[in-house]
Amino acid sequence: MKTKKIVLDTKKPLGNPNGIRLILGTTLIGSIAVEIQIAPQAISTKNLTMLIYPLLINIIPLGYPCWKWVNLHIINYKIYKQLMSIVHSEQLIDYGDKKETTTFNERKVVYGVKLVYEESTDGTYITVYPNGIKHSDATQTLNNRLEETFNMNVLSVDHQLSYTRYLLRDVDKQQIGVTDNAF
Repeated sequence: MKTKKIVLDTKKPLGNPNGIRLILGTTLIGSIAVEIQIAPQAISTKNLTMLIYPLLINIIPLGYPCWKWVNLHIINYKIYKQLMSIVHSEQLIDYGDKKETTTFNERKVVYGVKLVYEESTDGTYITVYPNGIKHSDATQTLNNRLEETFNMNVLSVDHQLSYTRYLLRDVDKQQIGVTDNAF
């Protein structure tokens, strides 16, 4: 049973921008169509606030990137910081030229890893997808770094062609105490 799942894509941290543009365009066309239908009635009755309501539907596609940001930076801040410390210390992001920046004045990411953090009853699974980075072999040797960052032991490592999956578990919490009264 999975209790928590966090997906951190270092190349597109707020989701796929093409999908967001498509949904935003579709809702914008839909709201314009509704505006065309209700505009004559709204103008004739001098109820201009009625023209604003169809545009409010555009909040839905804009809410997804906002929710992803809030989920990573506020709700799951501690896990996000731990994952980003691993990404930066192991150089798992390939940046573009120093002069190329994004909208928020950050360096442009050419290739970046995708990390999937899952907590379950079996333990904590961290799956690392290299996604074309230069140091893709570094994703297979994160044992010590994961143990150090999360204070848990890496019990198993599953190396596949396109990803590496680590199982972390706190072994100290699973020890059974034996006393003299148990015999």
